[in-house]
Amino acid sequence: MGIYDRDYYRDESSSQSTQAVRAVKQMSITNKLVLANVAVYMMCWLIGYDSPDRTLAIYDALAIDATFFTHPWQVWRLITAGFMHAPFWLPDGGDVMHIAFNMFGLWMFGRFIEQRYGSREFLRFYILAIVVSGLTFVVANVNAPDASAIGASGGVVAVVILYCCVYPRTKLLLMMIIPVDAWIVGLMYVGYDVYLGLQQAAGTMTGIAWQAHLGGAAFAAAYFKMGWRLEKITSWKQVFKRQPKLKVHSPDTGPSAPVVKDEISAEDQLIARGEKILQQVHEQGESSLTSRQRKTLERYSQIMQHRRE
Repeated sequence: MGIYDRDYYRDESSSQSTQAVRAVKQMSITNKLVLANVAVYMMCWLIGYDSPDRTLAIYDALAIDATFFTHPWQVWRLITAGFMHAPFWLPDGGDVMHIAFNMFGLWMFGRFIEQRYGSREFLRFYILAIVVSGLTFVVANVNAPDASAIGASGGVVAVVILYCCVYPRTKLLLMMIIPVDAWIVGLMYVGYDVYLGLQQAAGTMTGIAWQAHLGGAAFAAAYFKMGWRLEKITSWKQVFKRQPKLKVHSPDTGPSAPVVKDEISAEDQLIARGEKILQQVHEQGESSLTSRQRKTLERYSQIMQHRRE
C-alpha cells in the first residue's frame, strides 16, 4: 500500500473537495448565476477561440432569433441565449464589457432582490424574465428573420426594475457620482430603451436588443404590481394538492355574516418588522440600526432561511 493510499491522505483530499462543494452550495443564487454566466463564456472561448466558424456555430445553436416560432422545439434557446455574451475573440464579435456590465448589474441588484424574496423565488423570477424578454424580442422582430440576440441583459433589466419598484427611494450613485432615487434610475433605463426603439424606427441600427430589455422591464413591473409569487405556479405540490371534500357548516355564513379577519401570527409580525428594517438599511445604511433592530434582523433572517429550506 502506497503512502497516498493511507486513510489520512485520502481524508485530506476528500475534505478539500468537500469544502469546495460546500462553498459552492453556500453561495447565493446571485453569485451562482454570475458564476454560471462566466463559466459558459469561458467554455465558449476555450472551444472556439481558434476557429471563427466553430464559434459562430456555437452561438447560432444557442442564441434566440426571430425565426424561433418556426422551430419551437428548440426551446433551449429561450434559456441559453440569456447565458451567452458577445465573443471578444472574434474581430467583430464585441468586447468583454458586454458580460462585465451585465454581471455587475446582476450582482449589484440581484443580491438585494434575492434577500427580499428568497433564493428560490429569485431564481424563478430571473429565469422567467430571460424567457419573457427573449419571446418579446422574437415577437418584435417577426418581420426581420435575420435578427438574433444573446445576453443576460433582459433578465438583468428585470432585476433592476424590480429593485427600483421595491426600494424606490433608495439612493443610487449615477455614474458613480450623482445620488438619485432608484425610481429615477428605473425610468432612465426604460427611457433609454424607448429612445433606442425610436432610433431604430428612424432607420438607425442600434445593435442592442432593446425589445428584450423592455420585455424584461414590463415583466418586472407586472410581477411587483400584481404581487405574483412564482412558487405557486411552479410547485407541483400546489397543482396536485388534494382539496378537502368535507365542509363544516356554520349557521353564521352568508352575505350578512360578519367578516372576521385572521390574527397576524407573531412570525408574520416579525417578518413585517424585518422588511421595514431592511428598507431602513437600504435608505440610511446599516450604521443607522439600533442593537434591538439588529437582533430583530437576525431573527428575520433565520425565519426566511428556514422557509426557503
